[in-house]
Amino acid sequence: HAKAQNRLALGIVHAYMTINPKTTLEDLRKAFPNSISPDKGVSENFIYAEEKGTTADWDGFFKGNDEVLSTGDGKKVAFNKMWTKPSLERLLQYAAKYDIEVNQTDDFKGESCGFRLEYINGWKPKKGCLGMIAMLIIVASGAVAGLVSIL
Repeated sequence: HAKAQNRLALGIVHAYMTINPKTTLEDLRKAFPNSISPDKGVSENFIYAEEKGTTADWDGFFKGNDEVLSTGDGKKVAFNKMWTKPSLERLLQYAAKYDIEVNQTDDFKGESCGFRLEYINGWKPKKGCLGMIAMLIIVASGAVAGLVSIL
């Protein structure tokens, strides 16, 4: 679940990393190019977590302990946290290409901001192994409940 557009975007990328645990920063940039979010206010969708990322006094990247991505080569990567409705709709199209299914609902009252991944069709992530690609569900609520579903 997600209570904001940027949390839904973060959940989609975490789902991709769960399916593809050996992914590197370069792989992420190819899978989710900057053109998805041209209005993000930062130069890249992904940077190494230790990089500042912006020249202004605001932080345009998810850098919390539970937010950074761990790549297959052991690096920590921060993801763009500025998502408009048009950019998120483009990201949803990419998610569908990677068999990530997004289910939007608004029945998560009282829960904290974040996202939840659910594995379907019996798929479970395997440590140290890519395993079979399966669909994941990200259940979203709040600000994204009104988005038009492309699924």
